Amino acid sequence: MKFQIKLPPKAIISISAIIALVMIISSYVELNQSKNEIYQLLYEHSVTLLQSIIISSENTLNSGFEIEDIITERLLDNARLIRKLDSLNALNKDELIKIATGNNLYRVNVFDKKGNRILSNRIPEPGDIHGEENINRFSELEPILKGQTEELIIGLKKAEFSDGERYAVAVARANNKGAIVVNMDAKDFLEFRKRIGIGVILQGISNHHGIEYIILQDTLGVLAATAKIDTVESISESGFLHSVIESDSVFSRVIKINGSELYEVSKRFMLNNELVGIYRVGLSLEDVRKVESRMIRRLIIISLILAAISIIVLSIIFTNQNLKSISDEYQRFKTFASSVLENMSEAVIVFNKQGIISFINSSAEKLFNISAEDYLNKELYDLNNSVSETFLKKISLNENKSFEFDISINNEIKTLFCSLSELTEEKSDSNYIAVIRDITEVKILEEEARRNEKLSAMGELASGVAHEIRNPINAIGMIAQRLNKEFTPNENEQEYKKITGLLRSEVNRINKIITQFLNYAKPLELKISQIRCSDFFEEIYQLFIPQANQKNIKFIKQGDDNLMVRFDADLIKQSLMNIIQNAFDAVNEKGEVLLKYYQSGNHFIIEISDNGFGIPPELQKKIFDLYFTTKKDGNGLGLSIAQKIINQHNGTITISSKINQGTTFKISLPI
Repeated sequence: MKFQIKLPPKAIISISAIIALVMIISSYVELNQSKNEIYQLLYEHSVTLLQSIIISSENTLNSGFEIEDIITERLLDNARLIRKLDSLNALNKDELIKIATGNNLYRVNVFDKKGNRILSNRIPEPGDIHGEENINRFSELEPILKGQTEELIIGLKKAEFSDGERYAVAVARANNKGAIVVNMDAKDFLEFRKRIGIGVILQGISNHHGIEYIILQDTLGVLAATAKIDTVESISESGFLHSVIESDSVFSRVIKINGSELYEVSKRFMLNNELVGIYRVGLSLEDVRKVESRMIRRLIIISLILAAISIIVLSIIFTNQNLKSISDEYQRFKTFASSVLENMSEAVIVFNKQGIISFINSSAEKLFNISAEDYLNKELYDLNNSVSETFLKKISLNENKSFEFDISINNEIKTLFCSLSELTEEKSDSNYIAVIRDITEVKILEEEARRNEKLSAMGELASGVAHEIRNPINAIGMIAQRLNKEFTPNENEQEYKKITGLLRSEVNRINKIITQFLNYAKPLELKISQIRCSDFFEEIYQLFIPQANQKNIKFIKQGDDNLMVRFDADLIKQSLMNIIQNAFDAVNEKGEVLLKYYQSGNHFIIEISDNGFGIPPELQKKIFDLYFTTKKDGNGLGLSIAQKIINQHNGTITISSKINQGTTFKISLPI
């Protein structure tokens, strides 16, 4: 028996209307849900972008501070040297001009304890309207002149008699006689700081599609902003911005600027626990609105189709289309944020509390020499043991998350600067973003500059002292010689001649030391020529083979003998022989010394390695110091002279050593 249900037209219309209404309501709810998900994705990627901007800003500001500290220390070192000369009454205008010219100083002024300038390296040009009239700086130098401090960092200041700015420091003169002020032209420093400034970073990031503006502002106004913004909302007049500056969370809102809807995320910017201002990033909602418009149109069409056919077909079509739209939008925003992170020069790694990696950019791949695909969803420990231990320890102890640390990558020790930041989200576990910068070369250059400056100062001091000592020593030697030849005592003649002979011997020894002083302080004259590696290194090898055989040491020569390089053969040979001899002295019987040479890019590399007892870390920074030695019969000149020779060739020399494992000296010469 078949049952047939017949519905009147009004019922069919009513049911159809109800179905259409249900579908419209259902579609409307689905639309809102999709919009919420899109905004959530937009928020998440905006937070990542904002955090990257903040970290880059921190790195930029910290770099500026480091450079300013280096400049300050350099000026203070020069001021201390001038103070030493002043205490010896060795200062005059010509000496100040020489010191200023040799050390690239703009002005050196000496003031008495009343603040009156008594000496300067300034040479007025003909027709200069600013003569050498009396100048008083008591108010500026008051802390030093009143004995409140020994050293004063004046910093940047406007030039008094010309355009431009100067960077100045001051030190107290010996015996509280006044002050010495040293300054340099700050033009290059200011230009460099301008080139790496926050404004440059913001402008570069804002060029990406979808970013309308990036603003850094404080309660007084705008600190930095992109070119797309004309006026900004004051913090004091905005409850939203006031909430941002009071909290460490990330805030978001949709605002209208010049008739356009924008999605803005904001977060306060702290540097060294001090408030700098708030960052505001405005993203265009044009693409989002286009997606919404497309979704509404599809909603109407799908609702009409579903009313005509069936709820099931309509649901399937509507769901598939919505999922596709959401997936496309998600992929677009994901690509957008990933592009920003991928193009950062710093290495970026994102991981969770358990150390599981979720993102590695291309700079990190280059730094660790890996492929990102091999380490995604793996632990930090798999990437690098030292990185894992350092990061997770900093997170667990809530320590300072901007730090430097040394790690071994492919058997090479690197110094890295890292900033760790927490990405806190309400509905998911905390993630951490690590921005890593390789500062190995910077540290090497800083150490090289420190050593060069120290050796230069020691050499100049040695030269001055040697000249002052040589004349009286020669006089003593001549007197001793005359006493030995012209006078004969009535008693104890043998003892008398022994004493005068000892006196002449000691005078000759002091003269020899003085000669070494003067030879070290004297500039080297390079005789550059084309050198065939095979002949040059074979000659050095043959010089040490007898010693190697005698001490039962394995001496190995390894390199590209077809290379032709240009340097002063005698001086480089002198440097290498000093270093190789040290290596022979450091190894025991049956030890090994390796002489290796090769080309790397635009540099010629020479490495001397041994497997001896190594050099303690506390001594590694001293081994290039003049007259520093650990040998009983050493004079402490070998490595100092070697470094001077390498520097004259515009090269570098570095050391790596581990106790009971050996030492490697690496020389790099430009080709």
